[in-house]
Amino acid sequence: MSKLADSIVIRKGTVDDCESTLQLIKELAEYENMSSQVKLTLAQFKEDGFGKDPYYQLLVVANCRPSDSGTGEKMTKLIGYALYFKKYSTFEGRSIYLEDIYVTPAFRKQGIGMSLLKNLAQLAISEKCVRIDFCVLSWNKSAIDFYEKLGAVDITKLEDWHYFRIFNEQIKKLASC
Repeated sequence: MSKLADSIVIRKGTVDDCESTLQLIKELAEYENMSSQVKLTLAQFKEDGFGKDPYYQLLVVANCRPSDSGTGEKMTKLIGYALYFKKYSTFEGRSIYLEDIYVTPAFRKQGIGMSLLKNLAQLAISEKCVRIDFCVLSWNKSAIDFYEKLGAVDITKLEDWHYFRIFNEQIKKLASC
């Protein structure tokens, strides 16, 4: 793994990072050909992550470089993130679900994604988690290869699981049964 540039910082996300992170989420959705599926508002994103009952946690990657103003101030721009949350396996116990990991294209191939995963793995160990679960689109061969090189196992192949989703309208119908 290559050493990150001194200007690159990985840290816990804050509510102040939500606007930039939401823009990165939209970039990821565009890459995944799913732009039309992003319905999340900034207000909802802030509340869901930093409100009274947080549903997710966030690691962000910031590029902190000197400002062009000559004042010695630093400009910070988010260039990546990992959004995750706690889950529980009835077979194994504590787990983390990695919903998204994303690094802007200009900063890829610099070890940033690996560093994000390393930070998440360290967090998983400190939280006594036994696994990190995530999904990868079937056409994203480079991501699949990357994760497999890290030792990740495709449980679709291994255990023959199918991942299902009940959408909002069906949730409402189900609740009214």
